[in-house]
Amino acid sequence: MRVMQITRDYLSNGGIGRYVQELSSAMAEAGDTVAVVCASAASDVQPGVYVVPGCDEFEHPARAATRAAVVDLGSTFAPDLVLLHAMDDAGLELELRRRFRVARFVHNHVHCPSGVDYDGSSLRPCERRQGAACVAGYVGRRCWSVRKPWTAAYFQRRASAAIDNLRSAPLVFTASQYVRGRLARQGVDADRVRVAPYFAPSCGATMAPAQRPADGTTMLFVGRIVPEKGLAYLLRAMPDMRSPARLIVNGDGPDRLPMESLARKLGLGERVEFIGWTGPEGLSASYAAADVVVVPSLWPEPFGLVGIEAMAYGKPVAAFRSGAIPEWLDDGATGYAVAAGDVAELAGRLDELLGDAALRARMGCAARSRVARDYSRERHLATIRDAVAGTRWPCG
Repeated sequence: MRVMQITRDYLSNGGIGRYVQELSSAMAEAGDTVAVVCASAASDVQPGVYVVPGCDEFEHPARAATRAAVVDLGSTFAPDLVLLHAMDDAGLELELRRRFRVARFVHNHVHCPSGVDYDGSSLRPCERRQGAACVAGYVGRRCWSVRKPWTAAYFQRRASAAIDNLRSAPLVFTASQYVRGRLARQGVDADRVRVAPYFAPSCGATMAPAQRPADGTTMLFVGRIVPEKGLAYLLRAMPDMRSPARLIVNGDGPDRLPMESLARKLGLGERVEFIGWTGPEGLSASYAAADVVVVPSLWPEPFGLVGIEAMAYGKPVAAFRSGAIPEWLDDGATGYAVAAGDVAELAGRLDELLGDAALRARMGCAARSRVARDYSRERHLATIRDAVAGTRWPCG
């Protein structure tokens, strides 16, 4: 199969960028011919990777030329499937559909103008249907970071166009049943949405030497440092813990300085180390060195790729029970799921894990088995192939 993937970032630190890279490699190893079109790449462009700046934007100033460039690439490559990832140009999507078989992989809450799909004041998922009310109430609900009405209107137009396209799309993929259900609430036909859970990278090939001994002293947080990822709640849990365990923060973001300040204010001192984005080898080493991986997300995670990456390394996970996390985290078997925002419960569960090496080993073994069974590359590729073969395409 000839597959052209279109996404915003390639070879980036984010979950989608890592996934597209891993999927491209998996498809190529399975015998497919793969091309990637992206708006930017984090390293030197490789053969088969085409950078078209602005191809992901909803209202790019040069969108006519951008769309023509992507369509021309498609005509030259002649794909059997165009797979769209993080791409907001709704007009380009429709243009591609007229010429090729196009499927959309929905990785995030594209129906939500803010992208987080939760009410910041109540820490609950938003139950409103996407529409003009999103703009009217965004300040009062604190679910948006923007404060300018014209900026809010832009994001609303973008979300509305995305949902309109999904309602008419012949094939949509999501990584979780949770996102499938959220799309159905927005009027997307659930029969055309196939769930293809992410797969974890092969640890045997990527495992790096641990930088620290896994001896019950190290917790790991991986991700962008933004409010919805909940790092502040993890930091606030640490003073209440019996364990003096250290926390490694592998990631970066606009809230890094406030979180470093909070750690100092809480008297955590040397117990918290912010190491920034470390790249694949550094991330592998962080997983290998950790005793417990913590996913304290407040927003409804569309999946939570960090979780199955940690489980693939045989690490138990402690996470807030949000979004799709309960789909891959077996509470009490591969880790612990606690109520979102409950600092006391999080502290207690972390103490249980850090204080019991046998429990960590048992949960870690169960975690690796779960990943091998349900989150393999082979299973993921088979789901995509079966869905493509079973879809009635409007253009042949």
